[in-house]
Amino acid sequence: LKEMEVWVYRLFGIESKDCYRFYVSIRNRKRDSRTAFLDHLKDKLLEKMQRDDRREMQRK
Repeated sequence: LKEMEVWVYRLFGIESKDCYRFYVSIRNRKRDSRTAFLDHLKDKLLEKMQRDDRREMQRK
């Protein structure tokens, strides 16, 4: 977890005081998806791929 923390915080240019508290709060989520942000990123990436596929097919 600590190694991932360093990588993610560098990627987004942020600092955290307590990554374990943040992790526990995500783990304790019951109603919403535990991985809501990652789910959103995945959905947007898939949408872009589908749009690009359609554009490519139209060019042919």
